[in-house]
Amino acid sequence: MAASVEIQCTCRVCTNIRLTIDNVFCVLDVYGWLLNSYVVDFFQEKLWDKLPESWRFALHDVSPREFGKWLSGDISCTQVWPLSLLALRQVTNSLKINRDHGDPASIISCKLDSTKRNKEETNKKFQSTKSEVLDKSNSQDRKFTNLFSKHIKKKKRYEIQELAHVCADCAYESNCKCIVDIGAGMGHLARTLAFQHGLCVTCIEQDSTLLQQARKWDQELLMSAKKHLLHFCEKVPQHYTAKLESSNLVESELVGHLQNLFQNGFNLCKTDAKFGLIGLHSCGDLAPLLLKLYSSRCEAKFICIVGCCYMKLSLKSQLNELNGYPLSKYLRSCKNHTLSYTSLEVACHAIEKYCDKLKTGNYEDLIVHTYRAALETILIKKSEKLRHSQLRNVKVRKGMTFQQYCDAATSYLDTYLQPEDSDINSPDINAYLNRWKEVIVFGSLRMMLAPLVETIVLLDRFLFLSEKNLSPTLKPVFDSRLSPRNLVLISKKNN
Repeated sequence: MAASVEIQCTCRVCTNIRLTIDNVFCVLDVYGWLLNSYVVDFFQEKLWDKLPESWRFALHDVSPREFGKWLSGDISCTQVWPLSLLALRQVTNSLKINRDHGDPASIISCKLDSTKRNKEETNKKFQSTKSEVLDKSNSQDRKFTNLFSKHIKKKKRYEIQELAHVCADCAYESNCKCIVDIGAGMGHLARTLAFQHGLCVTCIEQDSTLLQQARKWDQELLMSAKKHLLHFCEKVPQHYTAKLESSNLVESELVGHLQNLFQNGFNLCKTDAKFGLIGLHSCGDLAPLLLKLYSSRCEAKFICIVGCCYMKLSLKSQLNELNGYPLSKYLRSCKNHTLSYTSLEVACHAIEKYCDKLKTGNYEDLIVHTYRAALETILIKKSEKLRHSQLRNVKVRKGMTFQQYCDAATSYLDTYLQPEDSDINSPDINAYLNRWKEVIVFGSLRMMLAPLVETIVLLDRFLFLSEKNLSPTLKPVFDSRLSPRNLVLISKKNN
C-alpha cells in the first residue's frame, strides 16, 4: 500500500484553484438558490417573482433565441441587460473551467509535477513499443478501424477513439503495460486499447450480462481481424465481475486478484503487472472510489477518468470515508462546501449545446418544463402526496397539447388523481402555459450557473490528488457539444 501523506501544494495553479473554489462559493451564496430550485415548482413556488426586479423587467419580453445569444456571448445581441446580470455572466465565465477542447490554455496541471523530471528516462522503452504498435495499425487498410465501429454509436465511437489515445499515452509514459478498465460495460474501450494499442487490459464490470456480451464481441472482433489483417495483436481483454468498495481489505484482495489475472492471462512477471486505472464516464461515486484506490495503492501507476452523473455522488458527513464529495482536505475544511442534488443534476448538462438550441430556435422540446410545472399545480391540489411525483417521461413533440401531455404523463396514476378537463382548461392553467418563455429563461439562468458546480466537483478531485503529491492534470478531451462531460482527470506516478 502506498503511503498517504497529505500536503498543501503551493504552486501557482493549486493556489489559484483554492481561490477559485472560494470565489465560486461566494457566487453560490447569493445565486445558489437558482440551482437549488426545481423548475417543476416554477408556478407553485412563484420562482419568477424571486428574481431581482430589474432582471424580471429585462427578461419578461426577451425571446429564448435572443437570450441564447446573450448567454453564449454573441456580440450581435442588442438587448439592454441589468448590470448585475451582466456581472454574473462575467464572473461565471471567469471562474468556470475552460471546456474548449481546442484551446491549449484549457489544460490545468499542478506545477509541482515531479513526474516530468523522470519522464524522458522512464518512457524510452515503451515509446519505441508504442511506435511499433501504431506503425502496424497505420499500415493496415481502413478495415482495421472499421472493425472497431461495430455495435458502437457515433458519439461513443468518438469518445473511445479520443480517450484511447490519452490512456495509451499515459501507459507508455508510465512504463506500464497493463490497464484496468473499471465500469467497462461491453468492453468497447478495452478492445481498442488491447487490439489497436497493444496493451494488456482487464475489465471490471458489476453487470454480468454486460460482461458476457463483452466476451462475445471480443471473440467476434478477433475472428474478423484474423481474416482481414496481418500482424494482428491478439491480446484479448480479460473480464472480471466485481463491485468496487472503499475498504482496505477489499482493495488488497482486488489488487492481488488483478495482478494474478495479468500475470496468468498475459504471461507477465509480477513487476510488469502494475497497472493504470481508467474509466470512461465513471458514474457517481465510482470516480471518487477510483481516485481513492489509485492514491492508496503503489501498484496503480496512473489514472485517467471522465466522471458523470454528479447527482449520484454521496453527500454525507465529513467523517464518512465513502463520501463522493467532498474529497479534498481543503474542501472538507471549508465551512460551506454544500452542493445540492438539484445543482449537481443540472451540472450534468452541456451549456454549449443548450445555447445552440436556443439560438437556432430549436427549443420546442423545452416546453415540457412549462407543461410539467403547470401539471404540478394540478396534482398538488389533488393531493399533497403527489408533490414532485415521478411521472411517466414524455417527450413534447411539435403540436402536442397540454391535454395530451397530461394524459401520457399521468396514465399510471389512479383515475381519481388524474387531471380532469376542468383542471386542464382552467384560466389559471391557461395563464401558466402562456408564460412558457419565462420558464425557459429561468431554466437558462440555472444553466448559466451550472458550470460552476462541475468546476467545484472537478477541482475538488484535482486537489485531492495534489494534496497526496500525485501531480494531477485536468483537460477537455472531447468536443463538449458531442460529449457534455468532456473533462478528463489524469495523474501519473513516478516509477
